[in-house]
Amino acid sequence: MKKSNSSKLKKAQKKKLRKLFIRAIMITLLVCAAVIAVGAVLYNRIRVDNGAKEWGFNKPLDPINKNVAVFGVDKDGYRTDVIMVMNFNSVTNKVKIVSIPRDTMVNWDEAQRDKLREYTGKYAYTTKINEMSSYSGIEYIRDFTIEEMEDILDINIDNYVIVTTDAFRELVDAIGGVEVEVPALSDGSGLHYDDNYQDLHIHLEPGIQTLYGKDAEGLVRFRKGYAEGDVGRIKTQQVFLDALADKLLSPSTFIKLPQIASVVFDTVTTDMSLTQMTGYLKYFKNFNRENIAFYIVPGDSEYTNGKWYYIIDDSALPAFRNEVFHDEIPAGEEAAPVIDQSVSIEVLNSTATSGLAASEKEKLENAGYTVSNIGNYTPDILETTVIYAGDLEKAKQFKAYYPNAKLEEDTTLDYDIQIVLGNDIQ
Repeated sequence: MKKSNSSKLKKAQKKKLRKLFIRAIMITLLVCAAVIAVGAVLYNRIRVDNGAKEWGFNKPLDPINKNVAVFGVDKDGYRTDVIMVMNFNSVTNKVKIVSIPRDTMVNWDEAQRDKLREYTGKYAYTTKINEMSSYSGIEYIRDFTIEEMEDILDINIDNYVIVTTDAFRELVDAIGGVEVEVPALSDGSGLHYDDNYQDLHIHLEPGIQTLYGKDAEGLVRFRKGYAEGDVGRIKTQQVFLDALADKLLSPSTFIKLPQIASVVFDTVTTDMSLTQMTGYLKYFKNFNRENIAFYIVPGDSEYTNGKWYYIIDDSALPAFRNEVFHDEIPAGEEAAPVIDQSVSIEVLNSTATSGLAASEKEKLENAGYTVSNIGNYTPDILETTVIYAGDLEKAKQFKAYYPNAKLEEDTTLDYDIQIVLGNDIQ
């Protein structure tokens, strides 16, 4: 069936919204990861220099389930363009990061309007959630933005952290740069992009090199020209994040701890006391970086009253809250995936092996599934199979057939599951 123009427009706007959101969130995630890594280094250094007993690090730890709000602010320091909650559960030893799109619609209730009028003399009725701190002032972020987040997620937020993208550049410079391999685009060229409006100028040639603040920011922000689009950009960011973490945790970084700590504490705003920071860090000694999971509050974009808003799906919130904030399964002991053989499946071949999609269709249908369509994936040849799904829970069952596959969420698919075959299954 041919899609209407309005449907195509909505799909394009949703795709644009998702790209802008991911671009903003990844920069702040890198900063947050760096802050955590600095804390881990400081923690280990304190243990060595001062003795575990003196600091009480050998005492049994009480179980915690803490929620920390993380905000990335724009240039004027008021709009919270990145909004996340980091949930750390010491019983499951998992960190779950929930992102709330900046365009989430907020209908201010009477109590919120009265409080805003009392604090600032301003009025607000319907806004985006990132505008709440602009109306109230960043100093009242707990009274407005955080209270709204607590209401959406039905949780208590214990602490908050506010960071800027400047912190990312300063941190990379403080540790003496990060050695990383800059990728080449599909045509072999480097990463080149100029945006005078944002004062963003990226000019990086392929190969292993040490990047400092400005170039490091350019690497993680570059997105034009990857064959896999945003997926290619995110892969590059993950490579950089691994290299950054390795540099932060290396012995050569220890001598730079005073400078690093100065950057972190000068560029990060938080309501945490030093005692609370130390309390959090004690739990990270056994933490595995592989136990981090990312989520987005369920919802959809909608054009209304002349603006695009992200409308939260209230019907999906209870299950979402339970999965994220009430998880009782320890890391490494995940429940078996749900088997649902009624899903519609498309299999695409990205490799140079002719007939691979047809043979995989036969394999899946022999296992009881129905493959509705097969074809070729033309953008690029993938080294690793990727399974796309609107519901990632439905995608997990296919890891039994493609154990090395990566799972990616895509709510714009025509099928429940899209399997793009890579060179790893040959």
